[in-house]
This record gives sequence, structure tokens and C-alpha cells, in this order.
Amino acid sequence: MIIDFKEIRHLIPGYIFNEYGQLTGNYVYADRIVCEAEAGRIKVWLDQEAFEAKDPERLICDYDEAVLRG
Repeated sequence: MIIDFKEIRHLIPGYIFNEYGQLTGNYVYADRIVCEAEAGRIKVWLDQEAFEAKDPERLICDYDEAVLRG
């Protein structure tokens, strides 16, 4: 299930996006991020294309939902 990034943005430290960008060279645009909640995990994808391809190189982070929301 897709969830709105605004719903979880405050739960994820900002440095995650900076480090991802520095390590991969991909620029992170907040308005392009796609968040997926599935099987007790929340995955934050770079964009719609990354989500559809399930490209692990463009997966920004993957959290246990209970830990993230806890």
C-alpha cells in the first residue's frame, strides 16, 4: 500500500536523505518520494520509477514499521 510521505517524514532523520544522495549521486526530491507499507515494513523509494522497478539501488531506506512508528 502506498502511503503519503508527509505522514512519515517527521519519523525519519533528515540525514538519511543526505547520506543516500551523497553515496549514490541521486538527488532526492521530497515531492517525488514514494513510500510503501507492506508486510510490516515501510520502504522509501526515490521516485515512482524506482518503486515500480523495485530497484534496490534507488531504495532510500527500509524500516520495520513498528520501530519507525513506535
